[in-house]
Amino acid sequence: MSIYAIGDVQGCYSELRHLLDKIKFDPASDMVWFTGDLINRGPNNVEVLRFVRSLGKRAVSVLGNHEIYSLVIVFGEYSMDDNDTLGDLISADDCEELCHWIRQLPLLHKENSHLLVHAGIPHTWTEKQAFSFANEVENVLRGEAYRELLRHLFDRETDCWSTELRGVERYRMILDYLTRMRYIGKYGNLDLKNKHFLPVPPTGFQAWFDYPTRLKNDVIFGHWASLNGFTNNEQFHSLDTGCVWGRTLTAMNLSDHSRVAVPKMLK
Repeated sequence: MSIYAIGDVQGCYSELRHLLDKIKFDPASDMVWFTGDLINRGPNNVEVLRFVRSLGKRAVSVLGNHEIYSLVIVFGEYSMDDNDTLGDLISADDCEELCHWIRQLPLLHKENSHLLVHAGIPHTWTEKQAFSFANEVENVLRGEAYRELLRHLFDRETDCWSTELRGVERYRMILDYLTRMRYIGKYGNLDLKNKHFLPVPPTGFQAWFDYPTRLKNDVIFGHWASLNGFTNNEQFHSLDTGCVWGRTLTAMNLSDHSRVAVPKMLK
């Protein structure tokens, strides 16, 4: 059995199927992990969701910020932005069914020596803390109060973790770390404005993976397309190589960290 991890698909269904063919993925014996952001910005969101869901236990996907965003739109009565391409999901007959499946997805996944997360894990947390905080949000999203959380998730932003945070502010901060983080300050404050990898980090911030870490396992993540798959740190494996932006979709074999990529297909 092989386990492959694949970076942000973002609705690029044809490229996903091409990549799986290229690595000779066998759903009868292999597994595939997804770094989240299965949807949005690309053209075929419904096809991606239906396909990943059809793989059942042979696939694991963590929640990305675009999954959270889609839940806020569908269940939290939030309006889409002009740059979004979620129209096919919103109009699909099985939209709510797919979104109920989405809200059951984990924020973190661990197997053997690898952790899977969408954006990253802050240097201020241990692995045990990360899973504990992730479980807090997962329990709300999977429970009866999920609509209330989603209705208020975008009301305001807290930019730094504190054990004193409660309710929506606490859940939002956990989600910001795990699904939106790129640059972070020494004490855990976030810069969510700078989305590109900069030659010189914003003053007072570093890329989250550039701090001394309290984690022992390898971390697989997506989210930061401008890294183009590189971190200069062998413990942290960036897999978002910007397929939806015209570059490639990348898979990594967890056994030896070898990579295979396919280019964005022309229309």
